Amino acid sequence: MDFVGHLAAEQLDRIHERCEPDEAELIGALAHEAVLPPARARVLADAFGYFWPGELDAAVCIALPQVEQILRQLLRPRVPIVSVAKVQSPGTVDQMGGLIRSMPAAGYPRDWSRALELLLVDPDRGMNLRNDVCHGLVDTPPKHRVALILQAALYLLSHAHGHRTPAPPTP
Repeated sequence: MDFVGHLAAEQLDRIHERCEPDEAELIGALAHEAVLPPARARVLADAFGYFWPGELDAAVCIALPQVEQILRQLLRPRVPIVSVAKVQSPGTVDQMGGLIRSMPAAGYPRDWSRALELLLVDPDRGMNLRNDVCHGLVDTPPKHRVALILQAALYLLSHAHGHRTPAPPTP
């Protein structure tokens, strides 16, 4: 996975070198009415804006919640992600691990579900970046790992923008 991260970092750097996208261009490319409205797209654009000059701590801290939000919005119409409050039990919202594990049932590729699990939430065999970063258990991840998080956001957005179509949910 680290090797792929180095490739992703190189690709992101080449995009920046060749296109030098400004904030408006990034927002336009990222925004999606249902999954990532312009205000949220601006936040994700900021993550890229911090990534390119090497402000990796800011980039990762901004990008991780956006990946979770994008995934939640993609899954919302396909699988239950919120349980309603009952008599003495408060309602709950699926956390990142639960969201990722529900991707195949919503028709998203099992291999990407597993890749996201290894990248973000698997403490035994994976990088566990979401938990390690958000709970302050690691210093700033290296550039290639931050690139993987940004790549995950782009991959999820590619579904929203129709560049990839999920299969029908499995019964």
